[in-house]
Amino acid sequence: MKIIGILGIFLLAYVIWQYMELQKFAVTEYKVKTKKLDQPIRLAVLADLHSHEYGKGNVRLLEEIRRQKPDVILIAGDMIVSAKVNRYPVAAAFLQELCKIAPVYLANGNHEARVDLVESPYYEAYRTYRAQIAGAGVHLLENQKEELPAAGGMLAVYGLDIPLKCYEKGHVNPLPEKFLQENLGSPKEENFNILLAHNPVYIPQYTAWGCDLCLSGHMHGGLVRIPGIGSVISPQFQFFPKYDAGRFDENGSTAIISRGLGTHTFHIRIFNRAELVMVRLEPDKAGV
Repeated sequence: MKIIGILGIFLLAYVIWQYMELQKFAVTEYKVKTKKLDQPIRLAVLADLHSHEYGKGNVRLLEEIRRQKPDVILIAGDMIVSAKVNRYPVAAAFLQELCKIAPVYLANGNHEARVDLVESPYYEAYRTYRAQIAGAGVHLLENQKEELPAAGGMLAVYGLDIPLKCYEKGHVNPLPEKFLQENLGSPKEENFNILLAHNPVYIPQYTAWGCDLCLSGHMHGGLVRIPGIGSVISPQFQFFPKYDAGRFDENGSTAIISRGLGTHTFHIRIFNRAELVMVRLEPDKAGV
């Protein structure tokens, strides 16, 4: 009985700790240098909010984003949980407030993609949500790009939709060959090209395509992280995935994977605090 009591205390302590941990987020900053811009630009990067709230109406998260003073806000998918239609308004209200801070560009994650199908029981609710965020000014990019003048150069923001089979659990289905070229075209060399691509498993293909910066999420940091090693398991049930969180420099490009801001199904974050990512693009004046 004594052992059971001790285990019960530890379990209660763990539940309380996890509850408190899920109410917190960190700000993680990265610097990326480029010869394509003359002045610095600040990007706020969000992923995997899953209709979570940091204070009523996400007041704490909004306050932090305002404090960071981003020039552009980029979202790498999964603002909602597909089946929880009663929480769609939480994400919509948050996006409406974000649009008052800076231009917002949003790419789909797997949760948006699976309900944007006529056969989905949540299709009509999702279409209402889409109309609300579009009306607020969100730029939804579905295998599309938008260019915006910035800092003495041009930003091109691409949003990539990949097949739903690429999110199947238990294994990784290959992304069709030349999928990016066929759906997005080829990036212009003179632009600073940003790719919003939810699933980071395909980072080698994303960076080989020619983006300067790739922004992803989906992995939730691996749920459980071991200090010095990284994540334990991916949402696709792969152990110790390479592309879990943080920065990866490949093929002359930079990829940054957010640990995400929310959770779903498994509400666990161990040594893996949620994060708001800030990216500072800096002019590379080397040799000038």
